[in-house]
Amino acid sequence: MIPRSLRRVAVRAARQGIDRLPVTTRELALALATRSDHGPTMLPGPPDGPVLVVAPHPDDEAIGPGATIARHVDAGHDVTVLVVTSGGATAGGGDDVLAVREDESRRALAHLGVGPERIVFGRLTDGNLPAERQAVVDLISRHATGVATVYVPSLLDPHPDHHAVALAAGLADLSPDTDVHGYEVWAAGPVDVLVDVTDVFARKQAALGEYDVALETVDYVRSSSGLAAYRSATGGLGGRGFAEGFVAMPATEYADIVDRLIR
Repeated sequence: MIPRSLRRVAVRAARQGIDRLPVTTRELALALATRSDHGPTMLPGPPDGPVLVVAPHPDDEAIGPGATIARHVDAGHDVTVLVVTSGGATAGGGDDVLAVREDESRRALAHLGVGPERIVFGRLTDGNLPAERQAVVDLISRHATGVATVYVPSLLDPHPDHHAVALAAGLADLSPDTDVHGYEVWAAGPVDVLVDVTDVFARKQAALGEYDVALETVDYVRSSSGLAAYRSATGGLGGRGFAEGFVAMPATEYADIVDRLIR
């Protein structure tokens, strides 16, 4: 049993952490949490294509929207995956970690139906994307032409590289007809739409299983499976399948939120 004094210390630290968050971040969390009055809505299928999936590092595309990517491919949508960095800051992988992680990404995406010709490696610096945000903006703008749906990490994701990519999407040159979907990696929720991925979830698990370097430190197969099982508790699945959750909005609304965050 945890001593009461330690519990008090933990609660105090958590409150201090919340208080240190920028006011705009706290407001954003509340705003996103109240977008759906009765919980997230289960979409009838994957969002419209063509699709651009933006992953800060190899494996983020599988951890977040991996099974939804498979549903897009099965629906006949063109899917491009932009991997912004090659994960060079990851522990493990040996001297040629960049090549190793890019190869893992190709093998992983093959399970989801995405061929190597549809994968773009931006090769920016792992761990330095906040300083390279304009380069991320340029990459997204270049590859988002004509797409209907863009996937990026949630704006509430605390990982600096992930947050930089989420902000960059709001600064990129996206069509007003494009929808932006924020996916979950290091921030579980809030979400307002779900995609039923029960029938394709084994492909996501197989994709994640290709990331040997990342799996040395975190069991992403288990953690992603647990989150997707939890997401299936709503939307009509009754906790008997798997679902992936997103915060979805038009690109113009997304850009307005980002503008308020970076002022």
